[in-house]
Amino acid sequence: IETASYMSVFGVGLVAYKMKKSDIKALSVSLSYTNPVYKVVVDNSPNSESKEAFENLGWTYLHNPKNPGFGFSHNMIFNSYSKLADYHLIVNPDVTFTGNVVSELVHFLDQNEQAGCVMPKVYFPNGKIQRSAKLLPGPLDLIGRRLPLSILKNKVNRRLELQQANYETGIFKAPFLSGCFLLFRSRLIDDIGFFDSRFFMYMEDIDLSRRLWKNSTYPFFYSNISVIHREEKGSGQNIKLLMIHIASALLYFRKWGWVDKERRKINKECLEQFVKMS
Repeated sequence: IETASYMSVFGVGLVAYKMKKSDIKALSVSLSYTNPVYKVVVDNSPNSESKEAFENLGWTYLHNPKNPGFGFSHNMIFNSYSKLADYHLIVNPDVTFTGNVVSELVHFLDQNEQAGCVMPKVYFPNGKIQRSAKLLPGPLDLIGRRLPLSILKNKVNRRLELQQANYETGIFKAPFLSGCFLLFRSRLIDDIGFFDSRFFMYMEDIDLSRRLWKNSTYPFFYSNISVIHREEKGSGQNIKLLMIHIASALLYFRKWGWVDKERRKINKECLEQFVKMS
């Protein structure tokens, strides 16, 4: 008797805040190339005027005007829906792509048990690559990237952004992946926990990536497919968002330590793979 081979399935979680209808449509069109078993949005906007636009495009719409934050809202989706899928995709509102990008990421996780999550290559709309796989930052790194000193900023970025890595054709692990487009193993997240909801916004993706690395279920960068991410860098332009970013950074370093030997060890492990590749 022949039995059908098992096909891994995935679901999608989105957290929105005053999302433009044009962006709702653009992201929904991108996801139409895929076949998620659920597609859920938590809308943290003050009103639910986007409800019809989302539901007309096949989303399960949840409204939470109290706006408990990015991580808390993603946890709401994961806790309620992830049992339906092997993998859980989080995607930012300003991401678009063509083709069945997610299927290739699903295949990668199917074939690589040591990978806890995976992200594709990410481009800015102008075609420039976003260096979305990084080392774990220290306090001075975050300060250095904010100072208006291009020599210092470039030096910090060269190290943190793994500029020795092959972003064009490489596949490698990194202890910090940007949370704009990530596919996770659902049952693994059941074990180690999803986002730390104490982070309202910012730093929660560093915290989760780090916990995955410590668990030896590594975050992987996979360059064979790509998405486009607008990345508005809100905390660089908005004082309120900057204050939120600073508060999250303080929380992160209180959690993991200001003098962080483990961070150095993890970053060293990450860099060693590039020596072996060369």
